[in-house]
Amino acid sequence: MSRPRTSAIDLSTALPPCPSFLGEALSRSLVQLASQSQLHWRIRKNRPGGEERDREIGSIWIKPRVGEILPADRILVTNGTQNALVVILRHLCKPGDVIVAEKLAYLLIRPIALSLGLIVIGVEMDAEGVEPAALEAVCRRASPKLLYCTPTVQNPTTAVMSASRRAEIVRVARAHNIAIIEDDVLGRLHPEAPPSLYAHAPDTTWYIMSVSKCFAMGLRLAYLAIPEGLAAADVFRPHLRSSSMFANSLSCELVAHWVEGDNAGQIVDTARVEVTARQQLALQHLGRSGAKTVPGALHLWIELPQNASCDAVVEAALAAGVQIRPAKVFSVDDQPPPNAIRVAITGPQDYAQLHAGLSIVAEILSDHLSHDPP
Repeated sequence: MSRPRTSAIDLSTALPPCPSFLGEALSRSLVQLASQSQLHWRIRKNRPGGEERDREIGSIWIKPRVGEILPADRILVTNGTQNALVVILRHLCKPGDVIVAEKLAYLLIRPIALSLGLIVIGVEMDAEGVEPAALEAVCRRASPKLLYCTPTVQNPTTAVMSASRRAEIVRVARAHNIAIIEDDVLGRLHPEAPPSLYAHAPDTTWYIMSVSKCFAMGLRLAYLAIPEGLAAADVFRPHLRSSSMFANSLSCELVAHWVEGDNAGQIVDTARVEVTARQQLALQHLGRSGAKTVPGALHLWIELPQNASCDAVVEAALAAGVQIRPAKVFSVDDQPPPNAIRVAITGPQDYAQLHAGLSIVAEILSDHLSHDPP
């Protein structure tokens, strides 16, 4: 099948859902912020690690996931998840150290770790994410410094750890004296999620929640909760002259305005509605192909049978004008990836474009699944 297009439909990038209410809240809030006589003075300086008010706002924002209002000196505000990861990895590791991540994970964890001279080993996964026995085996064999994982709506598999699995992962981590980095970027969009790993183990978990999936990527803002017994100021001290690590001051003001009012919760609520509607449309097209998703996921995960090549499906989709991603782009090491694809559902701005892209992918899958490979 060939359907050349002038521009590709992006079903590869899991963008924030951007409900119409976000635009309304943004317009109102920017006007209200602009009327504040001291705003221009508040944004004229950088905010390395966030000012105290920024860190207090972060503590309020992540409370539903970590279970309590944390002291401001346990919160750091960074220029997104990537910067938060750099802060943690530089604090805990030195070049040559080993870290462990899910076999398939956030596609930038490996390049970030490699840029710091670290070795990344993937750990086997099942329907709930990291397998405790597999993690135990890697810890015994490689003595890693830490585990990076996304227990809630795992990217790309959509796995969600049960409460009992989270407790088991914590048990293994403590037994082998390794830290945990918990990326909870979709935690607020998945209302049924069990308590975070941080809530289970605040003594050993580094918790990251970016606003990039709930609000907007362009805000460049992430909150990092550090383990008990550490001071945020000490952790961030090596980065005090690295302005690329600092959260944008205007973004801090905007998110604080939302969190202190009712807008933040309303944005999340309407985002959930938008995601659910897109998931329903996507499953109408791809459900027969075995697509999996969960509440709050911005994508679908499709494991293909042996008679269909995920690379061939991705290439055929691109030739027809649709971008999707094969499992291999999420691999954290050099082990063979599964024969699977990820289809994001929040890239297209309108439902017509989403419908068109999903229709093409569904037709390609139907064609590839009904024929034996040459």
